[in-house]
Amino acid sequence: MLLAIRPESATAQVDTTRRDSTRVIRPTPQLPDSLKPPVSPGKAFLNSFFVPGLGQSRLGRPIPGAIFVGIEVVSISMLLKTDNELRIAKNQASNATVNQYRTDPATGAPVLDQFGQPVPLDTVANRFDADRVDAKRAQIEDWVAVLIFNHLIAGADAFVASLLWDFPARVGFRHLPRGVGVGLSVRW
Repeated sequence: MLLAIRPESATAQVDTTRRDSTRVIRPTPQLPDSLKPPVSPGKAFLNSFFVPGLGQSRLGRPIPGAIFVGIEVVSISMLLKTDNELRIAKNQASNATVNQYRTDPATGAPVLDQFGQPVPLDTVANRFDADRVDAKRAQIEDWVAVLIFNHLIAGADAFVASLLWDFPARVGFRHLPRGVGVGLSVRW
């Protein structure tokens, strides 16, 4: 049976007496450390700080990552919507709505000014006043604060999740005969 093995495939023995011989050293396969997180805590923080949900995704936590991405998408879309409403409010702030125009009592024809435009008799206050412009500016500040808060919390969550990677505790909800219960299991 030993004669059937080809000599070039067997690398267990190497002739070290010959000058041209080389040792064949095969690396031992390293098993991945299951207690080591796939991303370091600092890198996880930076990933999720710059792109909320990325650190959670790399740590194998898709649900928290999706929550942070959802908050980011909603916040950006609301920020853009509020910015558009602020632009409209600024453009319309000086406008007024005419309720009636002046008319000549004898003929009933509209009275025109020097430029040939009808002269307003009664105007209605514009709903885009200075208070509305200020309110839209405050809303923009609020959505920017939500974005900043989301980035900070996403980074902090990824940092803590990376630090607690090897902690074997599981928290869960269960339906009990008299209601819902919260359970914590820790292996020792």
